[in-house]
Amino acid sequence: MSHPARPAHLALARAARLWFLTFLLAQLAFAFFIIAFFTPSFLSGDYAAWNAKPHLVGYVPGDTVGNAQLLVHVYLGALVTLLGSLQFVAAIRRRYPVVHRWIGRVFLGASLIATLGGFYLTWVRGAQINAASTLSISLNGVLILVFAVLAFRSAWRRDFVAHRRHATRAFLLVNGVLFLRVGIMLAGVLLTPLGIRVDYDGGVFIAVSFLSWLAPLALYEAYLWAERSTWPAVRHVATTVIGLAAVATLAGAVAAAMFMWWPRL
Repeated sequence: MSHPARPAHLALARAARLWFLTFLLAQLAFAFFIIAFFTPSFLSGDYAAWNAKPHLVGYVPGDTVGNAQLLVHVYLGALVTLLGSLQFVAAIRRRYPVVHRWIGRVFLGASLIATLGGFYLTWVRGAQINAASTLSISLNGVLILVFAVLAFRSAWRRDFVAHRRHATRAFLLVNGVLFLRVGIMLAGVLLTPLGIRVDYDGGVFIAVSFLSWLAPLALYEAYLWAERSTWPAVRHVATTVIGLAAVATLAGAVAAAMFMWWPRL
């Protein structure tokens, strides 16, 4: 006799895979944009071309440390985006555990460096929009450090269940910069036809700024809770929410690629 919760469990797993697929597509598009935008100007020495893309503080003549921090930060962002996704490939974990461990070490180490660089750009270089968004970015960075350390510690203790959960949380938080762009573009697509403007100093931007890291974390915690639940109804609700998140992520990523990234290349 089949377990009554099994169909709900399968639906939950499929919804999670669908959301991860849309998230992966968004990551690949974002990483491609970073590499394609910064690399030609870096190789040619035309650093002022970085300012063709709006930055809070872009290339500043004479600011060698700040310019280097910006370049390292964006390239590490592309690196952790690509490496983090590889950690979820089950075949790599099973067949090449050494590769999985080293990718994890590089990912967490790069995440720590990128986060500390982000603190420098925000608080020393002054890359700030307003107090609320600066608070959001700072909280996101602090949580990245917390969960990266917890992931390292749990792996050292060979508590691999806790390690996977902490590493996943760190992975989602590191991608807060991507979720912010996807969320802003999704908000623009949905709200602009209603006459609601999405300005950097407006309430919508502030809300999206916090949701860019709170929502993915909440979605993951809901998945874990539903996975443990013995009630099929809980899994059905979580499946619906995660499925809608997949649609929203895809829509926001397509909008970001069309209106934010591609026009700058």
